[in-house]
Amino acid sequence: GLDKKKNQIKHKNFYFFKEDVSNSKKVEEILRFVIKKFKKIDVIINNAGISYFTKFEDRTNYELNSTLNTNLVGTINVCRNYLKLHKAHKLKKCKIINIGSIYGILSPDFNIYDKGDNINSEIYGASKAAIIQFTKYLSVYGAKYNINVNCLSPGGILNHKNKQKKKFINKYSNRVPLKRMADTSDFFTCILFLASDKSSYVTGQNIVVDGGLSSW
Repeated sequence: GLDKKKNQIKHKNFYFFKEDVSNSKKVEEILRFVIKKFKKIDVIINNAGISYFTKFEDRTNYELNSTLNTNLVGTINVCRNYLKLHKAHKLKKCKIINIGSIYGILSPDFNIYDKGDNINSEIYGASKAAIIQFTKYLSVYGAKYNINVNCLSPGGILNHKNKQKKKFINKYSNRVPLKRMADTSDFFTCILFLASDKSSYVTGQNIVVDGGLSSW
């Protein structure tokens, strides 16, 4: 695991690195360590992401750069540095799973937000749209190295720790054909599929798991 936040996972087989994915040099060092220790990397999941909830008119350059550096540049850093090492060590295969968002293909519905609600930002959506396109690019570029690259784009997720307002949950759920927000467990099967040999002929895809929201 690689994150700027303190590790919350306790497991003897879990290695945690407190680092910023936008730091290309540090990312390369960590990937080198992992490959040296395990002789391969089977699966890479690029899940680092941040957002800001200030109004579009008030967006600062810091917020723009910070979002892009984490969401897009960080993902590219991991993939680029891994590809160099994959080629240098003549590794056999790898599955890369990028985490996008429905807001990479849709705009938020502003009608479901009340004053004070966190409306998803334009730069977050733009960064996730870029992730979807980058997935397609890298799937073609990495194909001859037996690297599968796919994207999972989740719908709105129910936050059990800092729960959204009940009114927002109801409004969002009414926009979804399955009439509920997602739970994190709704994505597990898709991730396991993309990480397994069962998806060896699947690459360059953006799989949307949103309860049907984007089907309207």
